Amino acid sequence: MEIEQYKYWRLVDFLVTECQYKIIYLSEDQQEIWLEEQSGAIKYPVIRLFRIDLDWSNWLSRDMERTSLNAERIRRTLRNRSLKVESMYITAFPPVDSFAHLIDKPFISADKKVEIKTVLLDRSIEEWQLAGHTIADLNVIPDTEKERNEQIETYKEDVFTHIKQHEQEERQLLHFGKPFISYLFIAIQIIMFFLMEGSGGSTNSETLINWGAKVNYLIADGEWWRLITPIFLHIGILHLIMNSIALYYVGPLIERIFGNSRFLFIYLFAGFSGVFASYLLSPSLSAGASGAIFGCFGALLYFAWQFPKLFFRVMGWNVIIIIIINLIFGFTIQGIDNAGHIGGLVGGFLATAIVHFPKKKSWKIQLSALVITFLLIGIGISYTASTAMLHRVDKSALKLVNNYINDEKYAQAEEVLNKVEFKNNENYYFLLSYIQLKNKEFAKSEENLQKTIALNPQFHEAYYNLAVVSLYNEDLTKAREYIQTAIELDENNLKYLRLWDKIKE
Repeated sequence: MEIEQYKYWRLVDFLVTECQYKIIYLSEDQQEIWLEEQSGAIKYPVIRLFRIDLDWSNWLSRDMERTSLNAERIRRTLRNRSLKVESMYITAFPPVDSFAHLIDKPFISADKKVEIKTVLLDRSIEEWQLAGHTIADLNVIPDTEKERNEQIETYKEDVFTHIKQHEQEERQLLHFGKPFISYLFIAIQIIMFFLMEGSGGSTNSETLINWGAKVNYLIADGEWWRLITPIFLHIGILHLIMNSIALYYVGPLIERIFGNSRFLFIYLFAGFSGVFASYLLSPSLSAGASGAIFGCFGALLYFAWQFPKLFFRVMGWNVIIIIIINLIFGFTIQGIDNAGHIGGLVGGFLATAIVHFPKKKSWKIQLSALVITFLLIGIGISYTASTAMLHRVDKSALKLVNNYINDEKYAQAEEVLNKVEFKNNENYYFLLSYIQLKNKEFAKSEENLQKTIALNPQFHEAYYNLAVVSLYNEDLTKAREYIQTAIELDENNLKYLRLWDKIKE
């Protein structure tokens, strides 16, 4: 009947154009429609409207069963844990026999994943609460048949125009820019890798340091550019391949959504955030684009926060699972810089919030993200004066000294030690004594070795070096005592045993 047809399209138009519902399903005859609310803020996010004149309650019962099966299929398609549906029958009159027992309580499926509230909008109902709004004068329609038909067609045109506009907006949102920066970064990191390979090897500590890897001591000493340069360096071919593949897949996706300039900012800021977090929380030498790539994941999480329905429909849980798997691997496999990963993830999210989406503004979110970013950076800078941070810088300096010693760069190693000036650290005194031994400063070397064993009587290598110093001083007795102590502490050390064979009586 005309009044029900008019009422049906009026409700559809209201839900789609005013409440921003998205059509999930529309029957061929256009008399049944399923719509989904996008914000997820109401109790029944899915509404099913069915234009039908009811007669007997047994038909209604069968249709409710069919509705529950359709709802379960839709739940699986939407990948929701549960689904609540408000099923509305637009009918002139209710069934002629008893039906109240069918609609008094919501229908709940056996596995409790689907709940359906059934509503009959017959001519006895003048208004209805729908999507948080009151729909009044449900039975009021235009006077003439021509006016009614014209209004119905207007409703239809509004609905389908709105759907097309929404689809176009979604396509534009996902395809704003053409990827270019992502491929440029991949090319840069490959070029940098081969340049490092040609100048000593990408796994060589000295090469990494020379080309700009993250070294806490050097950053603390003023080389702040090392908060950016590690993004383009990789340690070994496997590290390069893994990060290049990840960037190849996720980078262009972010670049299409946010455009080239926004992607450039997101990637570099996320990379900086990852290196900065690693500087604050890890003393190890590190390099790699992992923090920046996790920043791309952070950008996707921001996208998911702003457009949850579109995100889960287009990308789904796959992105979140990848992030979780990478974080789990990071915490279970030794040598992975988790601080850099988490810092990059947070930095990418905040950077994306700052730039937001192309041709869209959200000053409240953007300014809040900017304030939070400056606050976190300020906290990080303040933390650099903490005891824990200074200890990490000291540990980084010791590793740097070890690298210099391994490369026989004793002058650089001694320069670092003199700048750091550790207090009560056996490794400091031992390394300093080793340099002095190599420089044939035997008195100074012996003095620092004695400080070493005073702090750590189990430091067997210090006893071995004391034996070497004693031999240079032609004190064979002391040399034998020291080497015997070294062997007692490390009885299987071939270096110690060989020296004992040479000097024993």
